[in-house]
Amino acid sequence: MQGAVIILVDVGNTSTHVCLERGGRLLLARRLPSAPRDKSAIHRIAGFYASRSRISGAILCSVVPALDRLWLEALREVAGGKVMKVSHALNLGIGIDYPRPATIGADRLANAAAAAAKYGAPVIVADFGTALTFDIVSASNAYAGGIIAPGPALFYEYLAEKTALLPRLSSASLGAACARQTAIGKSTRQAMAIGMRLGYQGMIREIVSRLKTENGLRNARLCATGGYSKAVLAGSGLGFRIDPFLTLRGISRIYHLNKTQ
Repeated sequence: MQGAVIILVDVGNTSTHVCLERGGRLLLARRLPSAPRDKSAIHRIAGFYASRSRISGAILCSVVPALDRLWLEALREVAGGKVMKVSHALNLGIGIDYPRPATIGADRLANAAAAAAKYGAPVIVADFGTALTFDIVSASNAYAGGIIAPGPALFYEYLAEKTALLPRLSSASLGAACARQTAIGKSTRQAMAIGMRLGYQGMIREIVSRLKTENGLRNARLCATGGYSKAVLAGSGLGFRIDPFLTLRGISRIYHLNKTQ
């Protein structure tokens, strides 16, 4: 690979997304389970990417503090110590209109930064992770806050955990079960998938409707990311643009806004 190459790492509660970035292009993107992860496993992942190109820098976006030290150590090793960590203290390309900015999740900041840069403000971002989060960049191009709800994966986990016969479903099985777009399930799996899809569509529709009554958000653009976004929003007519790599793009943008020569 030619040109400066950096490693982007997005550590979520369920999965970790890693890739290389060069000239705005995301390369070798991989999604891995966040846990269990030990020092040797994390160093192997960093080493894999370092073996593909000479690394000039790295940036970590994490909502799992217990893994921060291990990732920062591994990234410093392969990037020559040139490592950033996403936080409100960095230049995000947007302002922050929030009472305690240190409490905003790093992934939510990255999503807001990417959405404002790519789609313009005002914009509402829905991220279908372990939690379903909604983040708002106001018409004045500032992070204004958001909404947090349980994510689709928790919906399935809870049903499987608290019942004797209901199975665990994945995002892949959800897509297959909902393929017919019917409102009547013809199997247990399909009934669960439809319940989740229609239930979440109803919740999302109400949340977006309420948000758009707020000052300056009536014409806000809508974008979505996260593993369940496509399956949940399919056929909903809600007008979301689905961007699977939104968080990584935000992490990349923050790195380049803050890098020094």
